[in-house]
Amino acid sequence: MTAVQNSDKGGQRNLFISIVIFFIALIVLLVTAGFGNATHSPEARVPMVVSTASVKIQDGFETPINVFGLVESPKTTSLSFDMNGQVNVLYVDEGARVSKGDKVAQLDVQRLKARKKELEASLARAKADAALAQINQQRTQTLVDKNLESAQRLDEVKAALNIAKAQVSEIEAALDSLLVDVEKATLVAPFDGTVNQRFLDEGSVVSASSPIIGITSTENYQARFAVPADIVAQFDVDQQVKVRVGDHAVPATVTQRLPVRNVQTRTVDILVTLSSNTQIRPGDMAILTGFRTHHEKGSWLPVNALSNGLRGLWRVFVLVGEKDNKLEARIVEVVYTDGSHAFVRGALKEGEHYVTEGTHKLAPGQMVSLQQHTPAGAR
Repeated sequence: MTAVQNSDKGGQRNLFISIVIFFIALIVLLVTAGFGNATHSPEARVPMVVSTASVKIQDGFETPINVFGLVESPKTTSLSFDMNGQVNVLYVDEGARVSKGDKVAQLDVQRLKARKKELEASLARAKADAALAQINQQRTQTLVDKNLESAQRLDEVKAALNIAKAQVSEIEAALDSLLVDVEKATLVAPFDGTVNQRFLDEGSVVSASSPIIGITSTENYQARFAVPADIVAQFDVDQQVKVRVGDHAVPATVTQRLPVRNVQTRTVDILVTLSSNTQIRPGDMAILTGFRTHHEKGSWLPVNALSNGLRGLWRVFVLVGEKDNKLEARIVEVVYTDGSHAFVRGALKEGEHYVTEGTHKLAPGQMVSLQQHTPAGAR
């Protein structure tokens, strides 16, 4: 045997010895670790303390639904003259408060005044003609009574008197119509309100029905809501509600529930009268909250009681066993959540105890210690 062969055999023997020593050391380490765990303090083996609640099964639940509407004034109008003319005076400006009957605009009435003088002169002449016809009628009547005049002549005189009287009545009616036009030349506020728009200035020539001044009533504003058909029955006439306008929650009263349904949206309009107009303007967005009923059998649980399951489902840890200290995972489906609570349906039974939080630290079959039993997880 050569020296090279002896050297190879010595190397193989050393490698084998090294491997044996490595495995012996590994076994010693594992055994030591096992003994170390076995000798830990009793506190390390105490089951995890969890808080629990009882499952309460119910046949349905309600969810809030916000209905959006617009604030509007109960009265708003654009005032206009009912005849042509030139605007002579505007008594108000935008933002001004007006009371019912206050003057807001005036047309130039010079032509109307001239026409009035003309009619007054015509009336005086017609009255004079009527007076003369009356005298002629009386004289003719006397002559007829003495057989000095024919009856035909008396009829002619009476007819002339009637014509004169009719002319007087016609001119008086025209004068009354003119006086109405003079009165209509002054535009007045039809109700208490605020001027929201002025469409023109003095000197403008307008035609009949051209808008001059816009007025919004100062009465309590209303909000109009298009309410879905399945919740409209919640809002009865004279019912007190809360309406949110911006950052303000305003008490209000339902004043109208319209008897017709919108054919496009299938909603029903309701009118709600606000209790105050403070910091509210027509055109503001208003929110009315109702509740929609869902006929689903399940239970309300805190969202912290849920942990991720398979295929989009969720797990709830339920305590089982004679002492209720062993965990069992139940698969549930989340039907609705409001962020803090969830309504779930699945393998839960009335009165079972479930873990309310810390589920990410737990596993099925784990032994736990109970902290307390609180009422059901319903909100």
